[in-house]
Amino acid sequence: MPDLIEVTRSFSAMNTDVEAIICVPRGERNEGEKSLIRVQQIFDEVETALSRFSPESELSRLNQANGTPFTASHLLFTVVSAAKEAAYFSGGIYDPTILPYLLAAGYDRSFEKLSDNADSPVYQLNSRFNWRDIILDAEKSTVILPAGCGLDLGGIAKGWTVDRVSEGLKQLSGFAVNAGGDMFVGGKRTDGSLWSVGVVDPLHPESNLTVLELTDKAVCTSSTARRNWRNNGIYGHHLIDPRSGKPSDSPVISATIIAESTAAAEIIAKTALILGPGDGMEFIERQNGVKGILVLRNGSLLESINCREITNVS
Repeated sequence: MPDLIEVTRSFSAMNTDVEAIICVPRGERNEGEKSLIRVQQIFDEVETALSRFSPESELSRLNQANGTPFTASHLLFTVVSAAKEAAYFSGGIYDPTILPYLLAAGYDRSFEKLSDNADSPVYQLNSRFNWRDIILDAEKSTVILPAGCGLDLGGIAKGWTVDRVSEGLKQLSGFAVNAGGDMFVGGKRTDGSLWSVGVVDPLHPESNLTVLELTDKAVCTSSTARRNWRNNGIYGHHLIDPRSGKPSDSPVISATIIAESTAAAEIIAKTALILGPGDGMEFIERQNGVKGILVLRNGSLLESINCREITNVS
């Protein structure tokens, strides 16, 4: 068995902190570092194309197309297609057309630039659009959005990117990619152990609720305890319930999902949180091979039936 070392690279992308770890033979450190540079390049490429905060991004140009057919790159068309499929899968609880609601809630710039700004208006609106209004033509690679409709692809793009870079690392004996809580772990660590993934307590973020021991799995946590703000004295956060057009008022403040892919875990976590403890847990348990942990505002914790085998929640 070769003498293995862990090579790590940390960087910022998609408005979050990203860390990638790979296990390589000691003599292949340089090759490992080149692989991690490529990981960062992929994140940068996706952010450049799909950031709604950059007026020059391809997504921004699509959002400004005013109902005309937009010829999309393979990257944009793939992620928009995945977003529409995810919306169907979630029964519309995940909906990429919530951009007008995000802007109305005050999330009109990247999160690190948000502040408690009493001068920023909070709009009340009823968007007439939903995910069904996205028209895709695979042969022409075009996307049509009605005039006034806009997409936010932040969450699914991040999960999709973690999956994409993980595919390129699966020939290694072990790797982990963590993008702000959207994570995929493969293989084993250099000592042969599984990857330890802490599930943060949203009410006491300095401690973990539990530590998962995993391999070849995705873990995603969606939470209203992070990425929140006050706008004109009104509390807001980034998880919009498309049924109301407002930040979710679900009793669930954190949903952690273990699944086969990061993009799927991201969508299931967001959907379960918005649906609430009853319907949310039912939704989790309908998914094959998926495990979940929900934390409620009152501190209560719910686990899916098949989750206890990998957790030790005190």
